[in-house]
Amino acid sequence: MSRPTNILLGLTGSINLLNIYPYITEIQNHFNCRMHIMMTPSAQTFIPASTLIHSIDGKVFVDLTEKGEFKMPHVELTHWADVIIILPASANTLAKTAHGFAQDIVSATVLAADTPTILFPSMYLGMWKKNNVQRNVEILREDGFIVYPSPNPNHGGTSIITGGSIPTPKEVCRFIAEYV
Repeated sequence: MSRPTNILLGLTGSINLLNIYPYITEIQNHFNCRMHIMMTPSAQTFIPASTLIHSIDGKVFVDLTEKGEFKMPHVELTHWADVIIILPASANTLAKTAHGFAQDIVSATVLAADTPTILFPSMYLGMWKKNNVQRNVEILREDGFIVYPSPNPNHGGTSIITGGSIPTPKEVCRFIAEYV
């Protein structure tokens, strides 16, 4: 695939979501792309959707019933997007995606997609190390999803917040470019 021109960014409930703005900026600048964002309900407890609209040239989707340019956003967004990026990908989202649950705009869209999908896991290190989380990651990889390599447990000091940290914005772009 050539450089993606339409990127669909899925945001899920993880503490690392609080640092999403530099990632949005770096992805848009690196790929010179148009971006829509979709958010799980738990992501909205960290950041209100209304604050993100000013960071992108697209829309922010928060539920399956939202209408507008896309009559069935969880289906039509998959046709619009060149790539779907889930950043950060919580343990809950990894599990829903691995097992085919479609409970919110993010999980339903990913389930409906044939579009390349890249997930950047982000969670407490103790959660990341659990066998069931690692099984979900393996299921995702076997099913053709691209999952960023395991988080660095020594990044930034304390494992409570940074054990499952997402990589730097530049590393995220490098990784995306590797696959699209």
